[in-house]
Amino acid sequence: MTNHSAKSSRSALVIFTAGAFFFYSFIQMTLFSTEAMKAFFMQLLSINDTAGFGNFAGTFLYGTVIFLIPAGLLLDKFSVRKIIIAMILLDVICVFALAFTSNLLIASVLRFIMGVAHCIAFMAPFRMAPRWFASKHLALVSGLLVAFAVFGGWVSGAPMLSLITSFGGKTAMLINGGLGFIILAAALLFLKDFPQGYKDKGETKAEISLMDGLKLAAKNKQNWLAGLFIGLLNLAVLLLGAMWGTTYLKIVNPEFSESTYTGIIGMIFIGTIIGSPLSGLISDKLKSRKKAMIGGGVLSLIIMLLIIFPPLSNAAFFYVLFLLLGLITAAQSIGYAVIAESNEDKVLGTANGLSAVVLMGIAAIGQPLFGQLVALFGGGADASIEQLQNAFQVSIWVMPIAFVVAIICALLLRETFQKS
Repeated sequence: MTNHSAKSSRSALVIFTAGAFFFYSFIQMTLFSTEAMKAFFMQLLSINDTAGFGNFAGTFLYGTVIFLIPAGLLLDKFSVRKIIIAMILLDVICVFALAFTSNLLIASVLRFIMGVAHCIAFMAPFRMAPRWFASKHLALVSGLLVAFAVFGGWVSGAPMLSLITSFGGKTAMLINGGLGFIILAAALLFLKDFPQGYKDKGETKAEISLMDGLKLAAKNKQNWLAGLFIGLLNLAVLLLGAMWGTTYLKIVNPEFSESTYTGIIGMIFIGTIIGSPLSGLISDKLKSRKKAMIGGGVLSLIIMLLIIFPPLSNAAFFYVLFLLLGLITAAQSIGYAVIAESNEDKVLGTANGLSAVVLMGIAAIGQPLFGQLVALFGGGADASIEQLQNAFQVSIWVMPIAFVVAIICALLLRETFQKS
């Protein structure tokens, strides 16, 4: 019993040290979730309009989407520990450099490189988890990893705003970099590629080429369906939580104060933190990935429709709705367990990369698409408040449509829960 407990503790320490990099990189991805940080960088880089700032901020996701498959291939072929350590160091260097540069091109390149590092931060913990945990625990572990990462999204909100208010944007970024050094030290101390006596459960031990591995992952429809499901539900975090949520509430509910709509959007992150391990636990208890994913998709759709057509207009009701939105869309985390259970270890990194291209591609398209839809439906620069409200109310339908498609993906998935 003591040996089993020690083994479990060691497994948790390894995986959640890798997860700490995911947490840190999530802070960088959602760095501009507050108006204060946006204003600091617009002034620092002499950006005068929201379109220019959107292009700058978007370079992070461009780097992520472009390098996800190469990152997956690297994780299949080389030491995951060494790759994580190298990427943390690169990420920290970029954070410090970003605090000091006033050149927009250099800052954009730095954000692009941070997006590349995010590929590893995002995939490495899920690449390692099946080595350290049995299938019956994978959904819960995946949920906890997502919760840990999304906590970074919350940190980039109210805590970062507090740092900026107290010390200024540059000092806040230097503190941000210092946190990265702490995580780098933890990785050096605790990360390990394999548990003692680990053996690949795959059917064959033969090495395969990069192209063969990519073909094998691409032929598995589970990877595409799970990636779509994760990405579509993840729009709650990456479209509303990280970019457009505060603007939507500000336009549609102008009676709310800035602190109120910032707090309401922050509830998405709180809900996701709670819901990610909870959805994994529910999936493990149901002994079904598919049922939990379908239920999460249906409930997400219902909550989103209540946000679009709220029966009440007071702030407290919106706090509850956005908390529930984060809580329920956290069912996306089950998709990572589906991918882990649908692929052999030798191609799991590639499979994660392929699925991640789908889910991060959805975010990379969704963030600018929402802004373009607002402009298309009459919310341009010279629009009145009534025109803006109408444009945002029409554009927000991207969310329920995405949830409907996510439900269809879950219905088409093959059950992967392994009862052994």
